[in-house]
Amino acid sequence: MDLYDIHTHDAVTPSADDDGVPWQRLHYILNVYPLGFEYAKDSELCTWFSCGVHPWYSEDAEPQLKFLQEIANDPRIIAIGETGLDRLKGPGLQIQEAVFLKQIELSEKLHKPLIIHCVKAWDELLHIKKTVKPYQPWIIHGYRGKPELTRQLLSHGFFFSVGDKFNPDSVNEIPIDRLFCETDVSDTPLVDVYSKIADCLGIPLEILARHIQENVINIFKLPAINMPSKEAMPVGE
Repeated sequence: MDLYDIHTHDAVTPSADDDGVPWQRLHYILNVYPLGFEYAKDSELCTWFSCGVHPWYSEDAEPQLKFLQEIANDPRIIAIGETGLDRLKGPGLQIQEAVFLKQIELSEKLHKPLIIHCVKAWDELLHIKKTVKPYQPWIIHGYRGKPELTRQLLSHGFFFSVGDKFNPDSVNEIPIDRLFCETDVSDTPLVDVYSKIADCLGIPLEILARHIQENVINIFKLPAINMPSKEAMPVGE
């Protein structure tokens, strides 16, 4: 069984034992800052990346944005971000928005999905999406919002990536073809994230895994055989 982690900051995502999973391969997209890509790109541990300027670090971000524009066409970078808006941390929203808009432009130019970090700035995010009218998928990572917000975001075409902490009522609102899984900075094994979400949805883990795999292939435009993977390992070894 193949499990996909679309947003992690750890290049060594561990395999995990689970009695309900007879066999698993872990695939992941490593999130890096633009300069971080230079350090990570030749690692044998990771083949695919998302790359962007986080809203926390939007101030004086021109050098990083310039470098991002230079490297973002690299085929190993399969998504732009994480980028977005955070009302609780980082410089003022006006500064964050300027950096966000430049990365939206890059996402559209290169036809690569956008990975979004948003904290308490949903009105601003929706306003930007309505104004820009992007063609590329926008994926909100680490999503924990309430059902009312979820329905609103769904009506505007957002996708959602869910980690080990989530709102069960909201997860049940998300169509399975709009759903992804992630570990972000958590130590929770990816298989446990999948198990929690599968239990929440009332479906077998294997069915969830199959849908997530289809979503990854469709949205990131990758054949499954080309995704980075850890060695297949029988559970319990």
